[in-house]
Amino acid sequence: MSAIARGLINPFRSKARAVVVVALLSLVTGFLALMVQATLASREQIAGMEGRIRTLIELREAGAFGTGGFGGDQPVGEEHFSTDTLDAVARIAHARHLARVDEYVYKPEVDSAKKNAYAMVIGLHPGAALRAIGEVDYENARIVVGRNLTAADDDANVAIVGRLYAEQRLGGEQRIVLGGRPFDVVGTYTTANDFGDNHMFIPINAFRAAFKPGKKLSKIFVTVDKVANVERVVDDLKQIAEADVVTAPEAVSTARTTLGALALSSAYAAVLLFAIGAVVMVFIMVLSTRERIREIGTLKAIGASNREVVLQFLAEAFGMSALGAAGALLLALPLAPLLSRMLGVPLAFDANVVLLVLAGAAIFAALGSLYPVFQGMRSSPIEAMRRTT
Repeated sequence: MSAIARGLINPFRSKARAVVVVALLSLVTGFLALMVQATLASREQIAGMEGRIRTLIELREAGAFGTGGFGGDQPVGEEHFSTDTLDAVARIAHARHLARVDEYVYKPEVDSAKKNAYAMVIGLHPGAALRAIGEVDYENARIVVGRNLTAADDDANVAIVGRLYAEQRLGGEQRIVLGGRPFDVVGTYTTANDFGDNHMFIPINAFRAAFKPGKKLSKIFVTVDKVANVERVVDDLKQIAEADVVTAPEAVSTARTTLGALALSSAYAAVLLFAIGAVVMVFIMVLSTRERIREIGTLKAIGASNREVVLQFLAEAFGMSALGAAGALLLALPLAPLLSRMLGVPLAFDANVVLLVLAGAAIFAALGSLYPVFQGMRSSPIEAMRRTT
């Protein structure tokens, strides 16, 4: 029998131990891959968020709180923060620096069929970012089912609903009624936050037709073409009396802190899992080597070379790690979406997870094989026999 074949068979001399070791390696390797992915995803999310928000400015009704309406609403026909404000934004002296202006209106909507049920209906231009309250990533909710609003939906009665709203209140239906008008649900979004996932987005023209808010607006989002022009544009926007100006970096400081803490904790978890996996693999290979000192001596006595002994232990370590990797992939498939929801960062069973699992298994195998390879090469037949008598 070849050295490699012996190495692949050796772990199963004790089937119970092999099952326990493979199960531990599967858990550690699978979670390690997902924690590394969570760390990278958090950092990418921070970088992407900062890249977007550095040139984003939010205007709210003067004196309003949070959503841009609480405490500052005016009756229809007496609006202060309105489409007239939008016109004023477009006319500011440095309007050439504005890359985009998005108007935004909302209406708290109570579902009479559900006790204390609350949702926020938000009207916005198709193509604008889905900005839901309570999300970690300030600007973008993620579409998880169906599609986003498109330019073709300008005057269409269609809606994007939050994950929580869809789960608790749609009941499999793909149609909702707003302001007496039926709306087809074309997509579901998530922010990984229950409050943020209890809203719905509809085209602003359909919102005005259904709720008749007049010229009223709740928020205006201004995108500046480059960072160098933001301060100048903010100064001009502050001259609009009916609006409060909120720069995006101020609005997302908590989000950045949250994501940073998540990235750090994920990194610590990955380091801990790596240490556990390495200890498990090294321990089991040290135990396996010491149990087979006499066998090593016998093999050398009948002519086995150091190369054959090394190949045997390498095959044993990499074979066990390969089984752990296979188990890790089976675990990562259902765990990825679950952890994604729990952590609030995009995790998926993809090529990156597969590569991380394989890399982790290879490193564990390499670490686990160091002691047996060293011990096997330095052992002599006479010493092995003496140590086992």
